[in-house]
Amino acid sequence: MKKLRTLSLAISAMTVIISALFVPFAFAYKNDVADLRPLSQPVREDADVFSGSPHSIAFTSNRDGNNEVYLMDPDGLNQSRPTTHTTPNPSNDQRPDISPDGSQIVFSSNRDGNFEIFIMNFDGSNLRQLTDTSLPSINSWPRWSPDGEWIAFQSGSGTNFQIYRIRPDRTGLTQITTHVGFNQFPGWSPDGKRLAIRRDSDLYLINSTDGLNPGLLTSGGTINQMASFSPNGTRIAFFSNREGYGSVFIMNSDGSGDPFNFTPRPGGYPGTWTSRAPAWSPNGQYIYFTALRSFETGNLNEQIYVKSAAGGDETQLTSAGANSEATVRKVYAPTINRVTATPNVLWPANNNMVPVALALEVTDNSDPAPVCQITDVTSNEAAAESAWQITGPLTFDLRAQRFGMGTARIYTITVSCTNSSQLSSTATVRVSVPHDQRK
Repeated sequence: MKKLRTLSLAISAMTVIISALFVPFAFAYKNDVADLRPLSQPVREDADVFSGSPHSIAFTSNRDGNNEVYLMDPDGLNQSRPTTHTTPNPSNDQRPDISPDGSQIVFSSNRDGNFEIFIMNFDGSNLRQLTDTSLPSINSWPRWSPDGEWIAFQSGSGTNFQIYRIRPDRTGLTQITTHVGFNQFPGWSPDGKRLAIRRDSDLYLINSTDGLNPGLLTSGGTINQMASFSPNGTRIAFFSNREGYGSVFIMNSDGSGDPFNFTPRPGGYPGTWTSRAPAWSPNGQYIYFTALRSFETGNLNEQIYVKSAAGGDETQLTSAGANSEATVRKVYAPTINRVTATPNVLWPANNNMVPVALALEVTDNSDPAPVCQITDVTSNEAAAESAWQITGPLTFDLRAQRFGMGTARIYTITVSCTNSSQLSSTATVRVSVPHDQRK
């Protein structure tokens, strides 16, 4: 059996938050028309480390005078702004999240005087208001379900917040929690069946449809919130102040074991050190988060950072103004719809090497051109490695050979397709050398 090594995968994302409520900032209004205009950003030497689909990170920034929705690549480059204001009073656009298909962005804004949930096309066009409430209710923290069918969000005021969900076409508004107290920061499980929420001071898992079957996940610290599931659903990153300062922790998604501090403050650090609002990259290799790292008195500008989920150094991705609460678009591995081999039957069985080419039909919701290549060739009969030779990403030579006593030799070829977020899928196709050509 002859095998090729597959390409290694890398990437992930993170996000973080501290306060139970987001306090709107009052900034001077600046009437700029953005329309996804690029911002000057230095090219980092390690930019190729954080791969992914373009503009797949959404976050909030006040760099233009008031809070706006911004987008950037997973490596922090190509930062741009899809929102702009044409009204005489500045509004506060915050907490954006990109739909899984990349076509829409949901966010919270006080454009109508009260914080409501809004949705727009990816380029900022076709703005629609999804919720319609009145003060003192605040609607915030909208998050897309993994299938893009629902948006979960929090609504309430003071010490009473509830979790709701609504479809992106404004239908199906449903209150899914009834517990009197804090029900906040919904985070979807990868299968869409559960939500991790803050309930009072701890994290709970609830059904995403009706809020039932609550399961306690945490029991330390005075605040545990902003949960984010890893793509495989086995771990949860969240904010907690259990060690005396705001930091990102990681725990098993079933609540077992002890959470560990993912962004620990260095011993003797003399300045302000806080981390919050984690979000995983699509392949679970990195976590994006909001952090304040400052030695300066009065410098309260948080920035977006990213760090390997395995640990190590953190990388700052933003610098202009205050930047916070990054979310990462939920993208998936390519779908290999069909693989064909030409030819798929080798005859006659004359021991000659025959060129074979593969043709693939592949779809991907985030990458128009995933990279595909042959990763494995096997035979149902014992065969020497010289029975096949890979000549290109999707081409190879096969020996037209079979055992005389056998029914047929079957070669199985495995092909792998990897998108820009380093997510891969595989499929197989067979090429046969029949015993004979009789009908």
